[in-house]
Amino acid sequence: MLVESFRKFIRISIPLAAGLILSACATHTAKLPPSLEDLKPDRPGWYPQFEDKAQYPDFVELFPAPPAENSPIFANDKKVFKDTRKLKGTQVWYDAAKFARIDPEVLIEYFSPVMSRKITKEETPWTYYIIARIIADVAGSGTRDIKHHYKRVRPFVYFNTGTCSTKEDEEAHRKSYSYPSSHAAYGQALALILTEIDPANQAKIAKKGIEYGQFRVVCGFHWDSDVNLGRLVASHVVARLHTNMEFIEALKNAKAEFGHQTR
Repeated sequence: MLVESFRKFIRISIPLAAGLILSACATHTAKLPPSLEDLKPDRPGWYPQFEDKAQYPDFVELFPAPPAENSPIFANDKKVFKDTRKLKGTQVWYDAAKFARIDPEVLIEYFSPVMSRKITKEETPWTYYIIARIIADVAGSGTRDIKHHYKRVRPFVYFNTGTCSTKEDEEAHRKSYSYPSSHAAYGQALALILTEIDPANQAKIAKKGIEYGQFRVVCGFHWDSDVNLGRLVASHVVARLHTNMEFIEALKNAKAEFGHQTR
């Protein structure tokens, strides 16, 4: 009886142990993304974009000019700006200041609370890699040309007032342009991609993406119409990224990090 029990134990244990070893080996040898440090940023925090700029549409041609001074849309922009000044000292005001930088570390802190697992460079390297890489696609190819074409004045400059951020941040933005919002474009683009990576939480992620753009209105750096156009730019950028094989491969690996397998 004792011998038979031992044999039964061996028959069960050996395959189980082998499976665990193979699983551990597969995890250990999983393909990692290219090192961000080796990609040589074009500017601090801007790694080479996935898609060549020439492959994106001419956004200046595609989208309308910012609203004219006497237009109903600009009247609404001014009303929204004045209404959001009442939020000073509230939690949304502090959050708008806290998450004001387009930076992977800032964005993973912002989105992680609504994800199935925490995003980190070590534990979810492909997701982190995408977050870092798409900055240049969105803010470079997506919004830069429109900003420099129209040179729209930011609301805090227009009204000669402050923002939710620091004086240093205000000075850095004073001579840059408002239309469209790069923050809104990046936040929306990232939210769209993260909903694919972690579809179980897509509603929460999408809501965070919308709120991230609205922070820029609350803070005083952007008009409401800047943020709305930023979200449209994001849709075009993300659609184009889905034709890029390097991005598609990275997205497949990021989905696997959240247990969403693709064929």
